[in-house]
Amino acid sequence: MAARGECSNLISIKQFKKEFMEFLEPAQYERKKFEIDMTQMAKEMDVPMDVVTDLSEVCSSSNLKCPAETEGLESIDIFGNSIPDGVELESLKLLKERRGRLTAHRKVVNYLVKEIQPSKEPQAFQEIKTNEVILSVAICHPRKQNKVQEFHVLGSQCLTELRDKIFCTADEMILGDHSNNPDQLSQKRAKDVFKSGFFFIEGVFYNDKRDPLSKDYSKVITEWAKDPQRRKCPGLGLFTSKRMEDVIFEDLKVKLGYPYLYCHQGNCEHVIMFTDLRLMNVEDNPNLNEYPVQVFKHRGKRIRCRVCDVYTAKWVTVNDVLAYEEPCFFCATCFKGLHYSHSGEKICDFQAYPVVGDFDW
Repeated sequence: MAARGECSNLISIKQFKKEFMEFLEPAQYERKKFEIDMTQMAKEMDVPMDVVTDLSEVCSSSNLKCPAETEGLESIDIFGNSIPDGVELESLKLLKERRGRLTAHRKVVNYLVKEIQPSKEPQAFQEIKTNEVILSVAICHPRKQNKVQEFHVLGSQCLTELRDKIFCTADEMILGDHSNNPDQLSQKRAKDVFKSGFFFIEGVFYNDKRDPLSKDYSKVITEWAKDPQRRKCPGLGLFTSKRMEDVIFEDLKVKLGYPYLYCHQGNCEHVIMFTDLRLMNVEDNPNLNEYPVQVFKHRGKRIRCRVCDVYTAKWVTVNDVLAYEEPCFFCATCFKGLHYSHSGEKICDFQAYPVVGDFDW
């Protein structure tokens, strides 16, 4: 893992995997729970077997349990379990009080996203092969540049599988001005119409060409960079392009902690970074169909209506003479009450678009 603010040397993921598999013994990378060999322990400690047996009983975690406890002590989900009434423990009282103040979105907090919000639809189980590598990939906000998502991806997965997991409001926008008929929204989202996009990693554009109508966003850039005068500038060179769906992560050479680019919807650009590279271990999800796994989710702030300042915004308007800012957000009630007559007619000229999601990420 690269230190914060620094990046590693260029790493071939395929070479990394090969060298580690040669260096380690099979027992060191096989995903098996560690089991204590009592006989071996007695030999290492140079004590009789009955002493080791007594020590294991005295030091067992089961001795920490109260008679009323029935669950195992390895993992307890304090967010998912209900807290009974009449508890005396102060920490539980405060946790219960805090739960009452949490909104639906704030329950899913950053790195707890994996434990609190599992897959909505259980995936069929397909076991991952033993010699697999996992990369941590961080996705940044297109404007604020703070990290908003992070995923664990497998070295054997295609780049398109990561792209399909990345959430961005630019993809989810419902196209067109809906001010003339706000009760009949189009079901087409931007990502259903404009499917083009690319990753730019180490001088190579990986274009998503799964759809025949997808455009090669990188073409104009590669043509521009061919100018000999521009190639004298540091960092510019003869860029190449490949099909994203034909490349797996093991084929890449990357620098951990180095900023790369994900571009979609024409000019929506996200910095992406590979933050970690390691062999898979026993603690990782063994189901291939669950990957890429989201392990970080930014906590967004709810956008409130600019009129009532109470309810969540559902509409945003532009070129609106009735609004005091541009763009301006409205809840459903204030939007219709301010912009339409009792018969449903527009009372002024403006453009209106549905707000994607309930919060500003």
